[in-house]
Amino acid sequence: MIRETDQDGVRLKIDATNQVIALDCPQDITWNDPGLAKSVAELHPRGFASASILAAKAKAFDDGLIAAVELATERGAGTFAGKEQLLGNLAASAPLLDGARALGSGATPSDSAAAKLVEAFLADERASKPLGFYTWSPALENIFRQDRFLQQELEEPAFRAVTLAMHANPRLRGEYEAWMALNERLTNPFTRPDLRLPLAALDRGAAPFFSRGVAVAPPSESPEGALVKRLYGNAPIPEGFNLADRLIEEIRKGRADLSPTANSGWYDRIAWSLETLAAPDRGPEAKKLDLSKTYRETLEALFKGILALARESHVKQLEEPCAGCGPPRPKVRPELSVEPVPTHYLRRALGYRFVREVLESAFGSLKDLRRMTADGPVAASLGEELASIEQLFFGAHVASCHEIGLAPDPQAPPGSGTAFGKWVEKLAEDPDLKQDNRMMVPVFYDLARRQTKVWAFLGWTSRPLTAQFKTRPKVEVLATAEKKGWFGFGGRKAEAPGFDFEDASYALIYPVTAEVYVTKRLNREEFRAHCDRYKSSKELVASLK
Repeated sequence: MIRETDQDGVRLKIDATNQVIALDCPQDITWNDPGLAKSVAELHPRGFASASILAAKAKAFDDGLIAAVELATERGAGTFAGKEQLLGNLAASAPLLDGARALGSGATPSDSAAAKLVEAFLADERASKPLGFYTWSPALENIFRQDRFLQQELEEPAFRAVTLAMHANPRLRGEYEAWMALNERLTNPFTRPDLRLPLAALDRGAAPFFSRGVAVAPPSESPEGALVKRLYGNAPIPEGFNLADRLIEEIRKGRADLSPTANSGWYDRIAWSLETLAAPDRGPEAKKLDLSKTYRETLEALFKGILALARESHVKQLEEPCAGCGPPRPKVRPELSVEPVPTHYLRRALGYRFVREVLESAFGSLKDLRRMTADGPVAASLGEELASIEQLFFGAHVASCHEIGLAPDPQAPPGSGTAFGKWVEKLAEDPDLKQDNRMMVPVFYDLARRQTKVWAFLGWTSRPLTAQFKTRPKVEVLATAEKKGWFGFGGRKAEAPGFDFEDASYALIYPVTAEVYVTKRLNREEFRAHCDRYKSSKELVASLK
């Protein structure tokens, strides 16, 4: 909470224990719609890390991590046998399994019944069209289709055949249960039953109970999906309904609790990390910050943008529900190297710690796994990269706490703030920040309108962020060095100096999103080509409707 600084030969000690910083984002006065950047790097960040910069870093990392896990889960890695082998061994038990095996390799099913199931599935673009990073390679496209295919509801004969086949082979059952556990921990608990309870019933000597909705590999729940089902699961969706706005309202009113439970997966933990963006007065940093209405609005935009990016990373697994001149005086101003949302950073770091433990439990050592990119695997191991990004977000938390006068959470490792500072100094060199983040991701399907509601991530923009002391820190002059005259002439001992408080200004980067109905869902490449045809966000949004 105490920092020292040298300015023009005067050494100051600044005690931030009682300081409060006011943050404001004054409206830009412009005749034109603000331009949109496809990557944060296009906005040339220097010396200050908006939370959006860390969000873009996380997005690039998360996509690559999940892609690597998808390939390892399919092929097998470490102690994880791989569903390619599992589905191959079970293919004869039911046409659905034979179809899934074929989809995973891009082959045609040998069984005619399986071929009909696959043909009908591929004709349904809403279910089968690969989105997000799954368009990076044919292997990932196949995995997307295979797993979406296995999310289908089982018919009772197939349910019984597959359940009995796995129960008769403990090795296959163990592989299946490990796969289901990984899916639930990497994303979230399922919205529908899988085959683990029927298998347990057989262990007790009971007949496996068939329930509607059961699937080999069901989709996972999300806070936004649960909300739209609760509100409009059996009712028409009203004109003008905005799911993201309603979710923020539910969080603020305490009707939506994002706190992870014992069964929560990584996606719940990402959503939990965003809570203090929607309700900033809940974080411990609230007592150290005074936020203007316009800055609160940028935090809302940040909430929507990060949640949309996270949803697209998990798009395959998440359920899409239907529903003066002279010697200068020292200046004391708020010194920020990162946007002050430390609770968000802490929770994001804890989320990465959680997913590292999940993957180590599933695969053993992560030294042989590599995060994927559109150009192929990176050089560092997944274990090394997970440790690095966990430390990055812990460092953002520590740096932000120190800068606003708050004690960091004890879970943050020592030295993480220093490492984060070095990363901020070289923001422009980080290749993850140069990625094009524009995309659309489905959130629910409106049965009455026969349209899909999507979250569209349109790009990034920036605006000034002003920071001023609402409650000033305690400042003490520690030392005064001998002063030189102008241009180094006429050395003299400086008089006892004063100092001035002043505001600070930073370039705040934030996301631009829209929630719209669409008839045709676009993958990343299609959506980005569409975006490039429009000059303003208003034109772009209008073109999507």
